[in-house]
Amino acid sequence: MSFEFPFEYADIEGIGKLFYPIVRVELRTTEGWRPFEFLVDTGADVTTVPTHLLPLLGLKKRELRSGETLGVGGIVVKTWEFSLAIKIGNRELTVAASAVETQNDSLPLLLGRKDVFENAFNLLLDSKKKMTILSEN
Repeated sequence: MSFEFPFEYADIEGIGKLFYPIVRVELRTTEGWRPFEFLVDTGADVTTVPTHLLPLLGLKKRELRSGETLGVGGIVVKTWEFSLAIKIGNRELTVAASAVETQNDSLPLLLGRKDVFENAFNLLLDSKKKMTILSEN
């Protein structure tokens, strides 16, 4: 089974129109499964969410293992590590995830490689169809 998501576009100063591979992923929350939009980030080792979502996921920062990761430009970012229940279509997965502090809730939710693109799904950025396609292995 495969899932197709149309490219989303933004006008970036100095670059012009640029596509973003955004996919719809459901998260298991304290209120049941809820849909969220994630940016597919093949540069991200793990799926990443902002810390303000932790209460909705039924998690407390103080109960999670903290760590650090390198962000864009080598900036060290504090993280809180956990396992995240996600659903893509009808396929439920538990994926390695981290939460990071953000200013003004500016961080997009990032769908990383670990547990998603290693074994569960193939990723195709189809420039002809202008689609991000996830197909189950």
